[in-house]
Amino acid sequence: MERGKNPVVNRCIAQAWELLLTEEIEAAYRLVEAALADHDHVRLWRFKKRVLLMLGDEPAAELIMRRIVDHIHMPTATELALIRSEMSSFTALKIHKLLYLHVPKCGSTTVKDMLYHILTGERGEGHSHSRMLEQAPYRMLVRAKLPVDYADWFRFLVVRDPISRLRSYYRFNLVFTDDLSKEVGKRESFMGLRLQPTYDQFLKNLHRYRQVFPTLRAHTNPLSDIAGDDPSVYDWVGLVARMDELRAKLSEKTNTAIPAIHNFHSKNMVALEPTPALEEQVRPLCARDYEIYGCYF
Repeated sequence: MERGKNPVVNRCIAQAWELLLTEEIEAAYRLVEAALADHDHVRLWRFKKRVLLMLGDEPAAELIMRRIVDHIHMPTATELALIRSEMSSFTALKIHKLLYLHVPKCGSTTVKDMLYHILTGERGEGHSHSRMLEQAPYRMLVRAKLPVDYADWFRFLVVRDPISRLRSYYRFNLVFTDDLSKEVGKRESFMGLRLQPTYDQFLKNLHRYRQVFPTLRAHTNPLSDIAGDDPSVYDWVGLVARMDELRAKLSEKTNTAIPAIHNFHSKNMVALEPTPALEEQVRPLCARDYEIYGCYF
């Protein structure tokens, strides 16, 4: 399978992306299929996987991902979650022997701000994700091997009730920072989905939103698809509400006076009046989360 630079492949993907933006999804699919007949290239397969998700064929997208995952230098967390991989992308502070698994909407900005402060003595000031990536690139690790391969490291995971995660994503990423417009440009809707839906509209169409928007999918993947089904591989698992406890542990283990860092924006975000029945309807998506991590919620 090809992996290097290929101008023909690059042009094809650019053209296919333009077709997607004009909602000509079938034409984009045909274009990529035709290109794959001549170029067995990993970028084309990844793009086909994305188009299949938008077409609603998640099983076919998963099959493609399983076929190509070993040909990708660094699969995204969403790609790993799609195939429920045994691997995850960890942030590792080698000098302090800290290993952190980032789960979106689980206080990750605050955690990475603390890690950045440990390494530099400074605040990430809203850029802790990118700055930590420069300081400590992700490590692709098999979770089951952590207790042996990283036995003397502090391995930790911050979790959150799945419904609380959805509310947080809606209020901050979907409404406050308007993430979907960043993905497909300023418009009212895309593929029949409003870019600024009400919370009820978001819940009613959550499955379809996850198929169409990769950024939304990344932020709403089940915790168990990211962190696995064995919490015992982590030394510490705790709720976002226990962030002060985590800060104290990290301060003690690194001999660093980490200041109280909280990157929550609740006061700036829209208020919610959830419809309990609609939230109940999306719980099946998170069934394994409640089964495996429910004791922490």
